[in-house]
Amino acid sequence: MNAGTAQMSGGDPTATQLSLSANSACRSAWFAQEGDLIVSPIAIPTDLLFFIGATLNFDASSLSTLVPEGTGDSPILNDCTLLSNTLVERLNGHIRRNFSSWKIHSCYSSEGVARLAALLGIPQSGDDFALQRGPDLLNRKSHFRQLATSVALPLPSGCATTNPDELFRAVTSLRSESGSVIVKLDNGAGGVGNVILTGNESGPLPGARDTRAVAWPSLDPEALWSELTTASCKTLVVESYHLARALFYLEYEIEEDGSIVFINSGNIRLRRSKDRSERALIWTGLELPSDLTNEQWLAAQAHAYRFVELARTLGYRGMINIDGIFASDGRLFFNEANGRWGGGSVLHSIAVRLLGIEYSGRHVISSVRNVPSCSLQAALDRFVRHGFLFDGTRKEGVIPLAVDQDAGTVECLVIARDRPTARALQHSLLAMVN
Repeated sequence: MNAGTAQMSGGDPTATQLSLSANSACRSAWFAQEGDLIVSPIAIPTDLLFFIGATLNFDASSLSTLVPEGTGDSPILNDCTLLSNTLVERLNGHIRRNFSSWKIHSCYSSEGVARLAALLGIPQSGDDFALQRGPDLLNRKSHFRQLATSVALPLPSGCATTNPDELFRAVTSLRSESGSVIVKLDNGAGGVGNVILTGNESGPLPGARDTRAVAWPSLDPEALWSELTTASCKTLVVESYHLARALFYLEYEIEEDGSIVFINSGNIRLRRSKDRSERALIWTGLELPSDLTNEQWLAAQAHAYRFVELARTLGYRGMINIDGIFASDGRLFFNEANGRWGGGSVLHSIAVRLLGIEYSGRHVISSVRNVPSCSLQAALDRFVRHGFLFDGTRKEGVIPLAVDQDAGTVECLVIARDRPTARALQHSLLAMVN
């Protein structure tokens, strides 16, 4: 569970990124199957593990968990920790005692994961690419533009910048196309590094942590550069900004033999904050499958598949997801790709195990973040009381995935037969009070 590492979030993760990584560790426990060993930067609550086993119908007591020494309260499982002598010895001891055919399933295929696999005697296709830090190519916004251009993906006009002068020239050149630009930190996972600059008065726009109305002649590129770059990342990508009519992602897996498997697609759901001074939209969750029209779906799939083929040719193996939009004028643009687990990966995994591989033709599933609840048991009690809890016979209802005790909220998975039912249930969840 190595989400939030420097490869994804840079060497200076923000409080928001740290929180996302901690929540990711608990959510990712839903990948577990009987007999698995979970290596996590934080302790996974026992009640959550047993609820996962009960929901997915396996014996959770067969699971083993390992929290490496020295991680403290940090929710980051970095390569240095993965390769520590103590952790390698503990993992080797567990593997020798359990004569299974072991595989490593990591969020991010880092150099450290590949070296760990070699130390444990678990060979994996794609490790040579990971040993050269190849997956980093698939998790940088500047690299995405370079690779995407080589396979003719439709991209917003843009460029990479490496100093304030380049930043100023890029903003000046690109703002004329739509009246707005988006400036992105090269490796700022979770959207925390993105800022939208617009010449028009506007509320928060999708895709960034801040939307700013700018009098262009007064733009201070030195100040913007200093604000957005970090000690570990001195590259910013600037793009013309296009308002989205539909925000979506496509996720694939490049298997060990090089075959490409489409995994899932989904809508990215955002809403305005009740606080009108808030400069960012609130990410409320994902909805699978996406509600793109057949024409939109075919166009997006044809382009995205070419990019995945390129990643396969480079040597990457594992999960890869690609974000895109259909703009308000109908044009298709791709924004970025990530060679790692995506936001929909675990949702898809749960849906397949509960509903079958063809679930998307019969069900709509969605994640709902920030549902008020102080604990897993409190959430379960309330969902039972309201008749919301997932029913394995009816194949509908709500499953609490992970609890953020500091925030007093729980992330949930909603399973419904159609979109109106799913969205009504999402609304009911968010309207709950402790």
